[in-house]
Amino acid sequence: MSKFVIFIDSTGDLTTEQRKNSNIEFVRMLVNWTDKEKNFHETYADLDWSEMTPTQYYNLMRDGSVIMTSQVTEQEFDLKFIPHLEKGEDILYICCSSALSASGALGERLAKEKYSKSFPKCKIRVVDALNSGMGQGMMALDAAKLRDEGKSLEEVAEFVEKNRLSYNQTATVEDLNTLAKHGRVKASTAFFGNIFGVKPIIISDAKGNNFAVEKAKGRRNALLRIVAVAKERSTELTEGTVYVTEADAKPEDIELLVSQLKLAGFKNIIPQKMGPILSASCGPATIGLFYRGKEETRIGE
Repeated sequence: MSKFVIFIDSTGDLTTEQRKNSNIEFVRMLVNWTDKEKNFHETYADLDWSEMTPTQYYNLMRDGSVIMTSQVTEQEFDLKFIPHLEKGEDILYICCSSALSASGALGERLAKEKYSKSFPKCKIRVVDALNSGMGQGMMALDAAKLRDEGKSLEEVAEFVEKNRLSYNQTATVEDLNTLAKHGRVKASTAFFGNIFGVKPIIISDAKGNNFAVEKAKGRRNALLRIVAVAKERSTELTEGTVYVTEADAKPEDIELLVSQLKLAGFKNIIPQKMGPILSASCGPATIGLFYRGKEETRIGE
């Protein structure tokens, strides 16, 4: 078995069990918010949900708190990377899209300017996922399989870089308010969209940006549409996996999606919670589908 460690970051959305089973680690981003009493809070965006439950976190947003996010710090990279480098282990870091976070750029700079001097025999490869959420997480899971089959660090990194645009994201949100607060859509668009019940269909485009490619009228139509898009784009209907990630969506919404995915021909359907970074940017009740499919060539405007 090749000796290198695979890292994601807080946008990778792999569960504790998924990371444990595949021997994947993560570096933490940060989140902060101000509560109703005007108290400021900052904590790590923890994929293990050790500080609060997902529902408690989502309810902060429902209660009016705007949760802001920030990149992985140098101290966090030191804390997580150095123990492995001291053991002589190489590192593959599959980072959040460079269009959404500077975490990968910092990790690459530290690898070249800092860790290479202290640990000259160790290799660190940083691969821009050009995606986030379970798209990024799926890349790490596939990378772990290749590593455990004996592929080298360079071979695995090359696989991820070559195939990263085939990890598709198709998502929709309950309302446009959170996207507007994070600058993802214009406030005027959010206002009129919420009035008329417009729900965007969001992809991760070829440059790694989240981009609304079309609109649906009403929640149910949006859910049906993201299933239809997934069926159109999937290249692994019967043998692949589709992840249904949700930020505390209604049970009936999840049941509708799962039933429609089964009707569409998907065999391996895994529902799970959306992580702290994506849900902070998109808002409660956001639902996304992640699956292997046609290579993404669209670029948002």
